[in-house]
Amino acid sequence: MQNNLSLSAVSYMDGIWKALKECGLPVHSFLADQGGRCIAEHYHEPYGPNDLHRMFSVTKSFCSLAIGSLLADGKLSLEDHIVDYFPEYCLETIHPWLQEMTIRQMLSMETCYASTTYKVNMQSNWVESFFTTQPDHRSGQIFQYDTSSSHTLAALVKKLTGKGVLDYLREKFLDEIGFSKEAYIVKDPFGSEMGGSGLMAYPSDILKVGRYCLDTIQKGEGVFADYLRQAVSFQVPTVHSGQTIDEQQGYGYQFWQIRRGFSMYGMGGQYMLAYPQLDLVVVVTADTQNFKGGYQRILDLIYEHLTPLFQEISSQDNGFKQEPLMGWEAPALFSLRCRILPNGKGFTSMSLAIEEKEGSLTLKTEDQTFMIPFAFDALRISQIEKYHQRIAVKACWAAPNTLYLPVQIVGECVGSIHMLIHLEENNASIYMRKIEETYFNEFQGFFEAEKA
Repeated sequence: MQNNLSLSAVSYMDGIWKALKECGLPVHSFLADQGGRCIAEHYHEPYGPNDLHRMFSVTKSFCSLAIGSLLADGKLSLEDHIVDYFPEYCLETIHPWLQEMTIRQMLSMETCYASTTYKVNMQSNWVESFFTTQPDHRSGQIFQYDTSSSHTLAALVKKLTGKGVLDYLREKFLDEIGFSKEAYIVKDPFGSEMGGSGLMAYPSDILKVGRYCLDTIQKGEGVFADYLRQAVSFQVPTVHSGQTIDEQQGYGYQFWQIRRGFSMYGMGGQYMLAYPQLDLVVVVTADTQNFKGGYQRILDLIYEHLTPLFQEISSQDNGFKQEPLMGWEAPALFSLRCRILPNGKGFTSMSLAIEEKEGSLTLKTEDQTFMIPFAFDALRISQIEKYHQRIAVKACWAAPNTLYLPVQIVGECVGSIHMLIHLEENNASIYMRKIEETYFNEFQGFFEAEKA
């Protein structure tokens, strides 16, 4: 990294801190490291450098680092089935969608569940719930944020090492980089570490781990370094589910993609933001839970202040691969007819036809047919007859075998329906999320389809 760029980064950090203090959100700390040197460290009362902070889902990234270390130690494979490690929790008859779930799919949040399993009944064993909850769809098809996946991965670390996630990682690298002895992970009511949300640590701890990750993906060698490069890179599309622009960039292995980089990401505004092209790590802690749009505001302020720095540099090989948000190449001709498995929501069949730059999706119930035409290079406008509302759809491929249909609803029912269709040779997994107050309830949830 050139010295003049490093000097420029220092002055920009002051601007970011000033903007964060003035944005009206309760920001607790802001730290930055460039090239292994701390170039900013600020705190806002009542928090200071000696206060442990709840990092929430940043914990997930620590679980990922522990899984990568287990992989390097030869204690597991990412293709292992999680049920094989926890037979004591499995029912006598295991649902095939659960039986097929791999550790890799858990890392990329492609489990067979539509939501966190232990939140259904938090009085039952949280780890056990991951193996006894009825699956919603096939594993390995579509991203759906699932904190119970990370919780179970933390239990796996304990089972294979006899140590908690932090204690295991202290042996691997945390002690070496000066990670605090005081940090810990909160436990659930049954004694298992809350691997999805329980980390208590200093902001400076997170900065050190971010620097370690960035150095490892840029210069590291061996199994763990290769794993980490995969972990921070695009593995699965998230365009259908992200609450912020950055959350829609994609997901790795318990790490988020962000604009021009990757992130550890926790509820309330806990961030480790890594920008490989700038050799820069930024850490923020906050509590935006009471502020709608607070996440996006923090991320936008940081990105906007860094934009001039990105304009100074050109793309370079730095161990980090960022895929396009949308617009993957896919076959120009495609046709598939499927029966939809019983789902309690009415759809019985699906057909998808694509020819060159346009196509149509047809969904049927026992007494209704919904046709949704779309195009790839422009909005395709039509009407959903049942509701007498116009719709407009410009489709894209969110991944090579994953079609994304963002359906705009035009008229009295202003809103949208987001459809993600993961296509395999003989089946399809469909996820729909409607954002509209009153109608379109059919278009909600997961659907599994098999070739007719």
